[in-house]
Amino acid sequence: LVAAFCPQGVAKAGAMAVPEKEALRCLWHTQFTKAQQADSWGQFHEAQEGYLAVASQIAAKQALPSITSKEKDSMHRLSLCLSARAEALKTFKETVTSVDMKNLDPVFQTLFTGSEPETFPIDPSKYQHAAPVIPNSGGEIVCGEVEELTDWQQQQAVLRNVTGTVVSLRIEKIGLKDAQDYIDPFMTVLVADGRTNLLDSHDTPIAKERRATHVIFEHQVYLNISLEDMRNQGAALFFEFKHYKPKKKKISTRCWAFMELDELKCDEEIVLEIYHKPTDLKKKKINLHSEKPLYLHMTATFVHS
Repeated sequence: LVAAFCPQGVAKAGAMAVPEKEALRCLWHTQFTKAQQADSWGQFHEAQEGYLAVASQIAAKQALPSITSKEKDSMHRLSLCLSARAEALKTFKETVTSVDMKNLDPVFQTLFTGSEPETFPIDPSKYQHAAPVIPNSGGEIVCGEVEELTDWQQQQAVLRNVTGTVVSLRIEKIGLKDAQDYIDPFMTVLVADGRTNLLDSHDTPIAKERRATHVIFEHQVYLNISLEDMRNQGAALFFEFKHYKPKKKKISTRCWAFMELDELKCDEEIVLEIYHKPTDLKKKKINLHSEKPLYLHMTATFVHS
């Protein structure tokens, strides 16, 4: 039913998005068009609610595994523009205008098709200070405190604090012959320079699932240091697989992996060898953890702040 509202002839042959993304594009474009029409007719309350509803839905879907770096960047900008226009309608301070909203139509029409405009049609100075909405897949605007930061909120926090290219790592899974034996397993992501100084550190939530030979994470980590700064400091990325040992009542590192920056490719699966502990930030003492073909799997996306 959603696809019935979709403008025809937008996606190029071979560039059609996966069905879920295509349905979202059509739905968001329809909702945006309705809000933009209300805006142009002076129905400001209806326009404000419509813009915020679309913005919150976009925010809720930006962590889908199939979202590419360019698509994530477009979604980030669209959501902030919609939020900025909604705020302008509330305060009557037109930093983002109704005309600006009309200029977003081609972005909505081509989102997820591979035919997105090369240059975003609204200048960042107009929306970069807009308050991001709290994501909600149903389109309702959620207000008040939330216990845990959503993926969208983590991204927005990093984008406010990091200048340059923000790197997001989606830790998919790690292959281990005894994967089902580990209690509360999680990953620690480290960024260290050539002198082994730590530049950033993150712990993922506990793994979602333990299968016969894989621990499944599917968790997103946003680095608090830009790609450019990592390159300037000759940094590398390290990944420690940790678990809880009840007898010793402590968290222990089982194995680790590392990645040089030239291996950090956006929108491609990254597969890393796994090594015996302890973690060596100098990358000198490296011994394979297993002879079996088991690896650490992840995907990176880049968003420009």
